Amino acid sequence: MLCVLGLTGLGATAGGAADSGAQRAQLVRVTFTGKGGGRYLDVTRWLRDDTRECYARRTADETVAVSWRLVWTARLAPGGRGLTLVSVAPQKVTATGRVRGTSVRDSCDAAEDEEPGWAGSDRCDSVLPVGKKGGLTTRMRATGISLALRGPFYRGPALQQHCELDIRNDQLAAHFFLDGAALAWLAGGRSVDVPVGTRHPRPGDAFEATRNCSAFPHIYDGVVYFYDCDDTLTWSGRLSIVPV
Repeated sequence: MLCVLGLTGLGATAGGAADSGAQRAQLVRVTFTGKGGGRYLDVTRWLRDDTRECYARRTADETVAVSWRLVWTARLAPGGRGLTLVSVAPQKVTATGRVRGTSVRDSCDAAEDEEPGWAGSDRCDSVLPVGKKGGLTTRMRATGISLALRGPFYRGPALQQHCELDIRNDQLAAHFFLDGAALAWLAGGRSVDVPVGTRHPRPGDAFEATRNCSAFPHIYDGVVYFYDCDDTLTWSGRLSIVPV
């Protein structure tokens, strides 16, 4: 296995890879794995319009866990501008997701003002169904091939499970550039294997480990709503391309 990051100094171009490597198509297997999760914490407070004192509060505290393994096959083929990846086809998808947590309602420690029937809690425990299975797109550049990988698209929890989290599927993506040196390495029958994920951002990635999901405070029918919400999601994984 080789980390392509160490190859960028070799100076080969995509065209040079075609000259020095295979003149016929090379079948490769592309594998994109990921595993991670995070915490969704949303506190909503109801304030009195006159005194701005809190008289009711709801705290949703949920954790999410996801994992996936996506596999494609493709052909590394010589073309007019050098080596390119063609005939990309999905082969296998394995993906799981789950959210667990609680939603607690109380009176902001002001027991004398508690609304009858307000206090209590609900439990959240739901699988995250998988919608779209993820994807791999390629684009030829002057000096190599740009890869854009999308993880699975998880749908929201079941409504009857009292969960509030809306998973940020846009974070489950990665980008990688196969320069001429990496293409020559693959054309020679050797593998490429690199880390991807929140701790390994590359051009094209837009990771945001923690997002503020608070809405602006507002007044409705004389009641002031105040929100405090943070949504954290991180993951780590690997991208491997193996001649087969």
